[in-house]
Amino acid sequence: MAALGLLTAAAADRPLLCLVDDAQWLDQESAVALGFIARRMYAESLTMIFAVREGTESASTLQGLPSLVVETLTERHAAELLEAAVDGVLDSEVRDRIVSATTGNPLALIEAARELSPAQLSGASPLPDPVPLGQATEKLYVRETLALPTATRALLLAAAADPTCDPQVLWRAGAVLDYDADAAAPAEEQNLLTIRDRVTFRHPLIRAAVYHAAPTALRVRTHAVLADVAGELGDTDLRAWHLASAATNPDDAVAMELETAAQRAVGRGGWAAASTILARSAALTNDLPSRARRLLTAAEASVVAGSSGRGQALLDEAAAYRADPHYNGQAQRVQARIHRLVGDTGAAAGALLSAARQLAPVDIRMARDVLVEAVVQAQIGGSLAPAVSTRRAVARLVRDLPLPPELDRTPGDALLDADATLHLEGLAEAAARLHRATDEVRQAPATAPELFQWLAAACAHATLLGDDIALNTLALRMEREARAQGAAIPLALALSHTAVSELVAGRVREAEILFDKRSAWEEARGNEQHIGALLIAAWRGQHVTARELDEIVTQQASRNGQGYQLVFRDYARSVVALSQGRYAEALTDLEGCLAESSQLKFAICDMVEAAVRCDESRRALSIRDYLRDLVELTPVPALLGDLARADALVLGDDASAEPRYLAAIQHHENTRGPGRRARSHQLYGEWLRRVRRTKEARHHLRSARDLFAHMGAEGYAMRAAMELSAAGAPSEAQHPVPATGSESRLTTQEARVARLAADGATNAEIAEQLFLSVHTVDYHLRKVFRKLGVRSRRELQENRKFRSP
Repeated sequence: MAALGLLTAAAADRPLLCLVDDAQWLDQESAVALGFIARRMYAESLTMIFAVREGTESASTLQGLPSLVVETLTERHAAELLEAAVDGVLDSEVRDRIVSATTGNPLALIEAARELSPAQLSGASPLPDPVPLGQATEKLYVRETLALPTATRALLLAAAADPTCDPQVLWRAGAVLDYDADAAAPAEEQNLLTIRDRVTFRHPLIRAAVYHAAPTALRVRTHAVLADVAGELGDTDLRAWHLASAATNPDDAVAMELETAAQRAVGRGGWAAASTILARSAALTNDLPSRARRLLTAAEASVVAGSSGRGQALLDEAAAYRADPHYNGQAQRVQARIHRLVGDTGAAAGALLSAARQLAPVDIRMARDVLVEAVVQAQIGGSLAPAVSTRRAVARLVRDLPLPPELDRTPGDALLDADATLHLEGLAEAAARLHRATDEVRQAPATAPELFQWLAAACAHATLLGDDIALNTLALRMEREARAQGAAIPLALALSHTAVSELVAGRVREAEILFDKRSAWEEARGNEQHIGALLIAAWRGQHVTARELDEIVTQQASRNGQGYQLVFRDYARSVVALSQGRYAEALTDLEGCLAESSQLKFAICDMVEAAVRCDESRRALSIRDYLRDLVELTPVPALLGDLARADALVLGDDASAEPRYLAAIQHHENTRGPGRRARSHQLYGEWLRRVRRTKEARHHLRSARDLFAHMGAEGYAMRAAMELSAAGAPSEAQHPVPATGSESRLTTQEARVARLAADGATNAEIAEQLFLSVHTVDYHLRKVFRKLGVRSRRELQENRKFRSP
C-alpha cells in the first residue's frame, strides 16, 4: 500500500507512466507487489505497463490484468524488416531461412542482419546452422542457462549441435560428454527444452544461442562425439556432417565422406543440401584440382536448386584453383545455367556454344550434351537475332562433330541430328527424324543425367510439329521427374510447356493454375514473367488487362532475349482479335505460324479463318496447303480436325463445306480438351446461319457458347452469343456476363491460392506449388474467404470463377 501511495502522489501533478520491462526476471515479492498496485488503480492518473514472457512465474502473478499478447511478426512483415536492416544484397532463399530461424523476433532479425557477412546474406556463402543471432539476442537467451549445472549445459549443447532431434543420439552422446537423463531435469523445469519422441527447444532462438555461445573447443568436441554416435547408428550422412563440423583443418578423408553424402542428397532431390555439403567438402580438400572440381559441382547443384547468387560465388571461387579445356568447358556450362536462371537467355545460349567448342577436342560426349542444352536455349530465344544465329551455329557444329561410338549414343544425338536437319534443310526433311528423336526421349530412363535437356528439346520439337499429344506427354513427364528430383529450372520449364499444352487444348483453368505456379517460381527468385497471365487474359476476354500485359511482356522478352514470349504475345493478340471479329489484325498477328521453327502450328487454322474473312482467298489457300503438308508429317486428331475446318473455310458458303465442318467436329471430339471442338462448332454454326439454316445453327452456336463459357473463354463465348442472337435465339440464350464482382478484388497471389484451394489442394500442397510457407497460404486463404464472402473450401469450389470444368 505504501508503494501505491507513493506512485499516486507522484501522479498527482501530472500523469505518470510506469514501465516494467522483462518482468519475468522480477523476484516473486516484487512481482506480487507491483501486481497488487496495478489491480488497485482506479481514478489515479497512473498507468502501468508490464512486458513479460508468457509461461513464467511472473506472468502467472500478473494474471487477470488487462493484457495484450504481442505476436511475432508475420512472415511478410519479418521479411520487410530484414530487407530494411540489410544494407546490400539479400538473397530471397537466405531471407526466408533467416525469417524461419528467428520466427518473427524483431531483435533477432536485426541482429542477424548485422551478424552475417554480405556474402552470406547475398547467398554467395552458406549460412551456419543454427543461424547466429548476434550478441544482444544471444545474451538474452543464454542468460537463462548460466545458473544450470555443467552436465545440463553439456546436454543442451549436444541437443543444439544435433540436427536430428533424436533422443537416442542425445543419450548415447551423454556417455562420453558426462551427462545422463537426470541432467535434463533442470532444463525442462526452466522450459528450455522438452525430451519426448523428439528433442524440442522451447524456441529456435534458444538452440542458436546455446550453440553459438559455447566455446569453439567445446563445440568441436561435441561434434566429434556426435559423429561417433552417428557411425554407431549407421547414419553415414550424419556422421560426415558432424565430422566436418568438428574439423579445424583440411582433411581429405572427411572431404571424401562429404562428397559421397552429397551424392546421396542429390539422389533424394536435395540439391541445395548437396551444394552446401560439397562446398564444405571443397574447403576440407588439400588437392587444388579436386577442390575446384568439388566447388564446380557445388555450383551446379546450387543452380539446379534455383540459387544463382550462391552458384556464381562458388563458380568464381573454383576458377582460382584450376584452368584446363575440360574444366573450362564444364565451368562455362554452369555459367550458362546461371545466365538462364537470372533470365538472360541470349548470354546462356552463347556460353553454351562456347562451352561445346572448348569441349569438342577433349570430350565429344560432353560437347554434344552441351549442344542439346544450347538448342533448348535457342528455342527459348525464338526469332530474336541472337537465337537464330545460335541455332545455325549449333547446326553447323553438329554436322562437323563426329558421332560418339554406337554404345555411347543417346537420345540427345538423335535430337541434335533432327534439329540440325531442321535448320539446314527444312521441316519436311527433318520431320521423320524429329518424331524418332521424340520417341527415343519418351523411352529414356529417369536416371539419365541429361534427361531434362532431352525432354525440354523434345517438347519444343513436338510443338513445332503440331503434335499436341506428344507435347503433353513429354511435358507431364518432365514436370513429374523434376519434382521427384527437386530440380528447379527443369520444373519451371516443364510448367510452361504443360501450361501451353493445356491452353491449346482449351483447358483454360488448368493452364491458368500452371502459369500461376511458373510465375510464383519466378517471383520467389526476384524475377517476373507475365506471358502466362497475358495468354489467360486474352482467352478470358479481359482485353484491358491483356493490353497492359502486352506492353510488359514485349519489354521483358526483348530485354531477356526470350523471343518465344513474343511469339506467344502475338498469339494472345490474335485470340483477342478473332474473338472480336478484327480479322485483319489477327492475320498480321499470326504471320509467325508459317515459320519452320514456329511454336504456333496449333494456330494455323485460325490464320486460315482470318485470311478468308479478309477476302484473301489465295492467301487462305496457301496457308491451308501448308497445314495439309504439316498433317502429312503429323497426322494427329487435332491437326486432322484443323485441316478439315480449314478446307471448309476456304470453300466459303458452298454446300461442299458442310461435310468438312462435320469432319472437323468429329476429329476434335477425340482431342484432349474442348477448345478446338468449341471453335469448330462455332464456325459451323456461323456457316449454317449464313446459309439460312437457323435452327441447326442455333444448336451448334449454343454448343460453342456453352463450351466456351465452361472453359472461361469469355471473348469467344460472347462472339458465339452474338451469333446465337442473330440466329433468332431467345434472350435466355445470351451468354452470362463475365464475373467481375468480389473476385476481381483479389490480389494476384490471393487468386492463385484460391484457384488451387478450389481445385482441392491442401494448404501444404499450395505452399509447395507456389513456393510459399503454409502460414502465408493460410493468411491469403483467410483474406480470400473474407473478400468472396465464403466460409469454406466447398463454397469456394462452387464459385464459378474458380470451379473446375
